Amino acid sequence: MENRAHAIVAICFLVVFTIAAVLIFLWLSSGPGEPLSYRIVTRESVAGLAPQSKVEFKGIEVGHVQQIHFDPRDRARVIVDFTVRQDTYVTHATYAVLTLQGLTGGEVLELKLGQGSNALLATSSKNPALIPLRKGLLAQLEDSAQQDMQDLHAVLGGAREILSGGNRKHLAATIRQLDAATAQLVAIETALQPTLQRMPALVQSTQQSLDESHALLANVNTLAEQARGPVRKLGTVEDTYRNLGHTLDAQTGPDLDALSQSLLRTSQQLQDLLRELKARPQSVIFGPPPSPPGPGEPGFRARDDKDSGHD
Repeated sequence: MENRAHAIVAICFLVVFTIAAVLIFLWLSSGPGEPLSYRIVTRESVAGLAPQSKVEFKGIEVGHVQQIHFDPRDRARVIVDFTVRQDTYVTHATYAVLTLQGLTGGEVLELKLGQGSNALLATSSKNPALIPLRKGLLAQLEDSAQQDMQDLHAVLGGAREILSGGNRKHLAATIRQLDAATAQLVAIETALQPTLQRMPALVQSTQQSLDESHALLANVNTLAEQARGPVRKLGTVEDTYRNLGHTLDAQTGPDLDALSQSLLRTSQQLQDLLRELKARPQSVIFGPPPSPPGPGEPGFRARDDKDSGHD
């Protein structure tokens, strides 16, 4: 019985050990797996970066730097090999920058996503994919500071040229002219003080004139409204006179023509009468002479007989 109990215990131990071994194997096999290898080739300085330096993405540690060495084909370039976990999101738009870890810490290689394709970047341990290294904040500040220093040197050079011997005289003359102009402005301001003091009264008078003009315009508008009725009546009267003129032209025009013809005939008759009186004034007393006899009447003589008798 005792041997049998030992055998059962030994079998149970083997079963538990086997199950634990299987679970450990499954746990290890479900880990991140073999890391992915990438490479950086750059001409920029990688000061502060060393093997086993951290590689971060979105502030999370995802790998380490493996080695740093010069490019054997170009000694001016530096090669940085690093590895990251398989679940790290590395695409064709990924780039790297060097950031400072704290105030006294070393450099950290930080991966960032830029503009471009979001497709995953394929790589292998034999042929690592290349990731570009861009300047970090400190490098950008350093470049900006250098550019600012160059600009400052240029400004100082220009100021030095402006303050040269020949320009100093011009500046002194300009300053004297400015002083004279300032003095003239002060004199003009003093002369304008009385006018400025009268300005409030002038403004008040102008405002009063504007108010009166507004009242006058209101009265003019009222008069214009009141005059519209008489104007309409005048238009009616004008139409009446125009119609009367047309009527007079149509009715009295022919009568006036006939009267003028009668007056013309009467005038001609009066002219004939005057000529007759001038030729025979005795006709006023004795009357007009008798008319000569016509053919067949007693005393009629033909023109031929009369002419022959005269001959």
